[in-house]
Amino acid sequence: LRENPTPTPIRNTMSFSILLLISMVSHLIPADASEAKIIFRKSLHTEIPYTYAADFPINITLGIHNIGTGSAYNLKTSDPWPRQYFEIDGETEAEFAEIKGGETLEHNFTVTPKFDATPEKPLLYVRGFSAELSFSRDEEGEDQTKALSTQMRDLLVRSKEDYIRFTAKHNTEWAVFGLGTTAAVFGPLVAYIMVSKQGGLPIPRSKKD
Repeated sequence: LRENPTPTPIRNTMSFSILLLISMVSHLIPADASEAKIIFRKSLHTEIPYTYAADFPINITLGIHNIGTGSAYNLKTSDPWPRQYFEIDGETEAEFAEIKGGETLEHNFTVTPKFDATPEKPLLYVRGFSAELSFSRDEEGEDQTKALSTQMRDLLVRSKEDYIRFTAKHNTEWAVFGLGTTAAVFGPLVAYIMVSKQGGLPIPRSKKD
């Protein structure tokens, strides 16, 4: 006896399900699993975090992170700062031939704010801006990609005199905090040692004695 063939509606449904599954899987698998995946970060570092003042340097770090498995080539960074307000120590542009998968590259330079505060303008306001990066995904440089770094926050730059007053108050507050913490930790210990050397605490007598 010959088995009855699968009815046409069921066979069509199975074919559609298989095609749908293949389509879903193809979206989960990247077209090029070995391509570079770049994260570009810009960070600012000062003696007191997020505190900026005239004549006090700001260290800039541009970090390029490749979280992919493939390489990126011909990398160029650019982070131009307005020279009318900042003295620049180092190069605001950098070039790298290649960054391999899993690697990190960094470029560092320093900027120092310069401005004269007035009663009308006690602070210098600088709106945050991103650095720029260009790179290619092939050694020939045909597949060019451009990207922006993470956004830096806006800067409020104090005058030098105001910064000195601020840091003096800041250091005083930390000194008071440190002394208070030390007293709270070691005070009871010192008192215990002094009492122990004197023979301990007196034992109270009961009324019957």
